[in-house]
Amino acid sequence: MGSPLIINDTLQITTEQGFPKELIINKEYWFKKDGRRLYRLPPGRVFLAHNQKGTWDYRGEAQVTELTILPLEEKTIGKFKIVKIYSEEHRKVLNANMQPPEKS
Repeated sequence: MGSPLIINDTLQITTEQGFPKELIINKEYWFKKDGRRLYRLPPGRVFLAHNQKGTWDYRGEAQVTELTILPLEEKTIGKFKIVKIYSEEHRKVLNANMQPPEKS
């Protein structure tokens, strides 16, 4: 028996979990998620998706710059900075093809 650990290539967060109101390249933002999670660390990137009522809106790419797993609370907190913002055309393609299985 082991501890569940999720490894992610996408940071998908709701507004309440820290998705920013305005996306600014190289600005750092905080996030907080339930569960124990790992993300690709710099220089690698993660996709950045705004979770809106279960539908993911892929908005760009980010680097997770700080990551803390709180094992007793079953939470993950950290910081990320935006490294790329997608054009509307790029977002349409990703959003049409990369939804979680329950939304596809």
